[in-house]
Amino acid sequence: MVGILFIGFFAEAAWNGVADGPLYGNAAQLGHQALAVLVTPAYAFAMTFLLLRLIGLFTPLRASAHQEAIGMDVTQHGEEAYVTGEGAILITLEAALEGERPLADPV
Repeated sequence: MVGILFIGFFAEAAWNGVADGPLYGNAAQLGHQALAVLVTPAYAFAMTFLLLRLIGLFTPLRASAHQEAIGMDVTQHGEEAYVTGEGAILITLEAALEGERPLADPV
């Protein structure tokens, strides 16, 4: 954003062929650049919001709580991210079909 403002501030018609900036007598150019700095993020936010709402009508935008608990590496790619098993849980297709089993037998 600072770069966009500096372009407007230091603009010179001899360089860009369009307009001078405030240093060369045209303060309006800096105003145009400042307006662009304000409008561009607002436009990007609005269009992204509308597109996500539209996509959300046809497909879920977030994984289910169960998928998050298992891990997206397993549900989306069918493999574990941590091959050492450290911090990960072992999941097999057969275990998912069997249902819940206790991991340890409490004494």
